[in-house]
Amino acid sequence: MFPLTDPILVFAILAAIILISPVLYRKFRIPDLVLLIAFGILIGPKGLNIIEQNTGVVLLGAVGKLYIMFLAGLEIDLYRFSRSYKRSIFFGLMTFLFPQILGTLMGYYLLGFNWTASLLLASMFASHTLLAYPITSRFGISRSEPVAITVGATIITDTLALLVLAIIADSSKETMMGAEFWLTIGIGLALLVLIIAKIVPVIARWFFRNFGEQGYAQFLFVLFMMCLFSYLSYFAKMEPIIGAFLVGAAFNRLIPENSPLMNRVQFAGNTLFIPFFLISVGMLVDPLAMLTDIKNWIVGGLMVAAVIITKYMAVTITRLIFKYDKNSARVMFGLSVVQAAATLAAVVVGYELKIFDSIVLNGAILMVLVTCPLGFTFVDRFGRKMTTDAPAPVERSNYEQRFVVEVSDPRSAIWLTDLAIMLRSSSRPGGIFPLSIALDQKDLDTTILEREKLLSDCLTHAIAADFTAKPELRISSNFADGIINAARELRASLVLSEWKPDKKASIRMFGSPMQHLAEYNPSRLMFVKVVRQLNTTKRVVVPLLPFAARRRDIHEFIKDVKHLSKSIGAEIMLHACGEDGNILFPAAQKAKPDTKLTTFNHNTWRELWHTILNGLNPDDFLIIPAYRRSCEMWSPAYDNLWEQASARYPQIDIAVCYHSLPEHEEIIYGKEQYEEDNSFPLLFSHEIKPGRSIESAIQSVTAEVFPARKKMAIKAAAILARAARTYPIELAPGIVLLHARFKDVNPTLLAVCHSEEGWQIRDFHVQTTILLVLLGPEDHPPEKHLKILSMIVSRIRDVLKNGSLTAVTSAKELTTILKNPAELT
Repeated sequence: MFPLTDPILVFAILAAIILISPVLYRKFRIPDLVLLIAFGILIGPKGLNIIEQNTGVVLLGAVGKLYIMFLAGLEIDLYRFSRSYKRSIFFGLMTFLFPQILGTLMGYYLLGFNWTASLLLASMFASHTLLAYPITSRFGISRSEPVAITVGATIITDTLALLVLAIIADSSKETMMGAEFWLTIGIGLALLVLIIAKIVPVIARWFFRNFGEQGYAQFLFVLFMMCLFSYLSYFAKMEPIIGAFLVGAAFNRLIPENSPLMNRVQFAGNTLFIPFFLISVGMLVDPLAMLTDIKNWIVGGLMVAAVIITKYMAVTITRLIFKYDKNSARVMFGLSVVQAAATLAAVVVGYELKIFDSIVLNGAILMVLVTCPLGFTFVDRFGRKMTTDAPAPVERSNYEQRFVVEVSDPRSAIWLTDLAIMLRSSSRPGGIFPLSIALDQKDLDTTILEREKLLSDCLTHAIAADFTAKPELRISSNFADGIINAARELRASLVLSEWKPDKKASIRMFGSPMQHLAEYNPSRLMFVKVVRQLNTTKRVVVPLLPFAARRRDIHEFIKDVKHLSKSIGAEIMLHACGEDGNILFPAAQKAKPDTKLTTFNHNTWRELWHTILNGLNPDDFLIIPAYRRSCEMWSPAYDNLWEQASARYPQIDIAVCYHSLPEHEEIIYGKEQYEEDNSFPLLFSHEIKPGRSIESAIQSVTAEVFPARKKMAIKAAAILARAARTYPIELAPGIVLLHARFKDVNPTLLAVCHSEEGWQIRDFHVQTTILLVLLGPEDHPPEKHLKILSMIVSRIRDVLKNGSLTAVTSAKELTTILKNPAELT
């Protein structure tokens, strides 16, 4: 009767084991990975002999062994790893050298092996397999620094251990270990790394660009590439697990974390391939043989003790040097102590080459059997503590991410849904609302059926990415009004809509419904032109318009860009000019999540935009934070920026983002988030005598502000004069604002200067007759300084609307008007 030979029954039993292991884990708190190995021992040929280790089990187990390393490379936070690669190298060397040196001495002096066998035995201790890594993913700590450097250290120690294996195996075959031998190994390994790092991303981007996710083509492509390059590792005299890890790292930036493809990759590994590997490891254990000879227990006990002690020594040294807490160190120990893939490879090779006998083979199995549950227990127990000890992410308490995705084109609808998924933060409440507008005209019934089919496709796609979506179908006589009304009803925090340029040459974008949306849509708004899949993006290029630091949503916008960049594995290129860069660049670097960000500060907007237009690449995603026409910072020069970029680079993705209306911000964020500081700066008038230059006028202002401190007045005048040359703010024709912060200014002062002759400042078309000089305290936060700037702009705008400026003949008159805004109505 046994072993079973019917493949259907065999598969049914294995599927039942995989099914009940998580149930038993929740019941008895025994890690399901340990249970799978135990079930493998029980049903294997050396246990109850219910299932033999046939070709099918070996095949799925071999793929599962590769899959563990592939997922480790795929899920590693490469940006965090790049920042801590020195720590990974250090820990990798420690976790290799301690076991290798002490294990070699133990094998030679305690067990009586020769040097060859001792070296190979020690390499088994040095290597480790990330069997417990899925637990870190479950707890959400897989991207933490201790886990990241452990994963990085794995590739180092396993490569070195398998290099020892390759050298010992070749030397036992009487291969000459001369220059040719070392050259072959070095060149093979270098070529393997180079080919995977350079060729795999190019092929993958081409495939993702030309083949959609229908029919699971992308998943099968990923699986094929993993197996192919794992096999090619043999030609570099490396084990396939090294190739699998490198392929996973190559796909790291190409498979977004929140995407249907990532969901499929993880599902296949965690529910099929990896469990089969764990069961197949258990099938290798011969429990009866271990009981027949006391030497099995002595050798096995020494091997187990050696690996535990040396791995713990490596972790302790690393923890003390890099000052990790105890919970993090114990998770690192749990990950690095587990012996499986490389250990089994080494012992099987040594057994086949007659370097080891059956006692060492049984000892290796005992080592696997002990270290697996030990590692799983450490990661499970202390991984939970890492989760509970981690500080909670700081989010706006009232802020829900409610993304309305307007879809009308089947081709772009899925890509827009993907974009919404990648922008969403899983830690915030809210949801994704695919919205389709059916125009109330003839053939309405047919249009509704088409829209329902489109919304169902978006819903299916979101579910495949493990996101909940709530489709919305609206009937409206006007496309833009339908979106605006839906945004209000759904309390949308962001509306995503496809860029729909009017095909008539006589009508530009801002004569189309897009202008209507840009002016009246209450929430934040993003127009997107998507021409390819987002996971093929290499760089996210963001040009910040002048006065970007004064946008109310600028910090939210930066967080969205960083979240998107993190999801698609792209680098952010953040451009700004003047004071905006000084204010926003530090905030952007600190904003979560962590991702690679490069900043560029330019002298003028013209220089910035020229750099952007001449530096875009085909794989870039250009995101422009634009102003609404009702905004005081708007300028006609900003209206057609994305049309310029699209005309020059038709193959790149482009998005334009508009801020929300103030009344909608109160609905979404709550009034307390945007309360204004009503303390208007202290005003004083300063009439400028005819014939004085702008520099001389500024010097007279600073002399009045700092009457007793001549050096400070000169320094302040120099700073303000430089601002007049490089970055003056033209509030209206003939009105220019200069601003700076100084150490000894308190409260904030606004000098109102007037000159009948005026000055020619920069390339402004109208002579400047009114000069406003804002001097703020240096210890005020930038946000407060910017808020005061916004108040001044608003008050000047009110003055302009009222028409009061036409009668102004002196600085004193203008100061009186600005002091009494209530009289302007």
